[in-house]
Amino acid sequence: MQTRFEVKGISHTLEVFENLRDQIGDAKKSSRILTKVAFNAMKPVLDMAKTQVAEDTRMLHDSLTIVAGRPTKKDMSSRYVLPTDSAIAKVTTRPIPKRLRREVNAKFSHFLKEGDKKGFSRERRKFYHSQNIFYDARAIANEFGTAKMSGKPYLRVSLETQQQTVSELVGMLLDQEIRNFVSKNPPKIPTSK
Repeated sequence: MQTRFEVKGISHTLEVFENLRDQIGDAKKSSRILTKVAFNAMKPVLDMAKTQVAEDTRMLHDSLTIVAGRPTKKDMSSRYVLPTDSAIAKVTTRPIPKRLRREVNAKFSHFLKEGDKKGFSRERRKFYHSQNIFYDARAIANEFGTAKMSGKPYLRVSLETQQQTVSELVGMLLDQEIRNFVSKNPPKIPTSK
């Protein structure tokens, strides 16, 4: 006794999977789906971190943000980022734009040439403050403490308490993105001859 079966549409199914991989996976560097999912999944961590920071001046509170993207070489030096990671998101203080860093270096490099590191730091801080960027070590000092104060961890606590929520959100958001993709790119089922 022999059983015969025929499978139709495999080539198209593979084509749909390859297209899905290009849009969601790591094949296309232009894909933003994983970055968007990582960003949105970290929102509970950001919200929790903002409730945990000291309310003294609200400068640290207001500067906390989420940064998401493909891992950079600097990110890869972290033990938390793996070479197989396609997208990462982190709660951090608002990054200083490159154009402002270049402007600071151009305006105040003479302090460094004269060996006045404190003068450079002072003028850099004033400049960033005038741009509503608060450049100081509050984030690190609050998280880990200093010689004069003990640490009051807010990022670690926020990530640890929200890790289950983040994991569930990643799954839910990826499911939504895949369903959205499939609805825009329905599989073509070949007709029988």
